[in-house]
Amino acid sequence: MNKTIAAIAIVLSPFLAVPGYGQLIVAHRGSSHTAPENTLAAFRLAWQEEADAIEGDFYLTKDGEIVCLHDKNTKRTAPGQNVLDVAKSTLAELRGLDVGSWKDKRYAGEKIPTLHEVLATIPLQKKIFIEVAHQSMNCMIVCRTTMFYL
Repeated sequence: MNKTIAAIAIVLSPFLAVPGYGQLIVAHRGSSHTAPENTLAAFRLAWQEEADAIEGDFYLTKDGEIVCLHDKNTKRTAPGQNVLDVAKSTLAELRGLDVGSWKDKRYAGEKIPTLHEVLATIPLQKKIFIEVAHQSMNCMIVCRTTMFYL
């Protein structure tokens, strides 16, 4: 197991290096200190603040859509509204929630974005780190993958 992990790290190392730079500035869940996490507002703000990359969390909905949300349900990011489990809800049901007001009234009406919408925010030469979460048989399997946009 450790040899496999080491081999993967060695293979991926050149892809994670950025010529001329020692580090990447990755906006975790977008610019989530200011804007509501994992929303288009947070990702757009991250680009305005000159992040090199964004990181987002993604789940599959009941109707097969991929949405950007950190938790398996909407309790924390849509307080005071119906709590929906992402895997048991449709995109339309999830989009009926306001996931911005809890952070600040200026984000009222912010919706849970799809993967397609998040990808559409990425400027040329910028990157995204995608965390895919899947619920199966009472356990959470988390896969990390990296996609680069040039």
